[in-house]
Amino acid sequence: MIKTKLAKAITVAIAGTALSMSATTTFASTTMYNTFTTTATSATDGWTRTFDNGTTSPGIATGPQSQGNKGSIVPWLGTSAGALPLGYTGSSHLNWAVKLSGAGDSATISAADSLAKYGTAAEIDTGGGAWNDNGLNASGVATTTGPTGWRHQTDIGIIQSDVAQFVTLNLSTIGGTFSRFGVTVFDGVDTNTANYSHHGAWNAPGATTPSLFTKSNPFGTTGLTNVGYSDNVNSVDSYSFLAEAGKQYSVYLGGVGFSRWNTGVDGYALNIKTTSPVPLPGAVWLFGSALAGFVGLRRRKLAA
Repeated sequence: MIKTKLAKAITVAIAGTALSMSATTTFASTTMYNTFTTTATSATDGWTRTFDNGTTSPGIATGPQSQGNKGSIVPWLGTSAGALPLGYTGSSHLNWAVKLSGAGDSATISAADSLAKYGTAAEIDTGGGAWNDNGLNASGVATTTGPTGWRHQTDIGIIQSDVAQFVTLNLSTIGGTFSRFGVTVFDGVDTNTANYSHHGAWNAPGATTPSLFTKSNPFGTTGLTNVGYSDNVNSVDSYSFLAEAGKQYSVYLGGVGFSRWNTGVDGYALNIKTTSPVPLPGAVWLFGSALAGFVGLRRRKLAA
């Protein structure tokens, strides 16, 4: 009976603390979007700078085209004066960013969210085989390297949390073109300011020069340490990681197994949720210790 009372007392104290926190604290995430858009669905979106290299599209400023971070900065939605998000200075393409506040905060990355908040629908889409394709070439013949990820349609985002907490990611397509996503999370963001190429493969363990799923610094980046990955993320199955307070994490995502990088392109929604255990206040632990001591004393008296 006393043990039951102890458990109930601690439970009530914890519940009261949690209710008190939720009643007095409100959290609000900030979602940020790149305004760069492409005319072809198979083209790479998310360039953070535009530059006319005089060859690919003469007279038209497009992505840096492996020219590092030359050119004019593309304005962002949700940042101060359209600046790049969260102090980002790297060369790799970047599609979105999220700043989370306290535990229990949530956010959604999607064109609809961008439109609702900022009046502009950002280009939030990816290929059905961007993170890892179906292992077939454009003619439907099996490739010698097997399934391979492609930089062209892999979307990249940054997540930063003000507090230490678990971040859970779920993904779904807007048009239902494919249902399985791959997600790789890296500690840090790209800090490379030299040349950057969106051409080529990644996530290719069977290649002559293997690019493992656990590889750090993909795409010629610097500053990225692989945290983990999942190749089976959807609206039900999720991927979670522990975000340290104030740290930035890069999220690389795309479709898995549906097709190749330049087919099966669809818009997506990334749902982000956070959880964090509520620490027990010191008074609760003291109260619990006192009751536990009383239980021991009572047992000794009964034994005597």
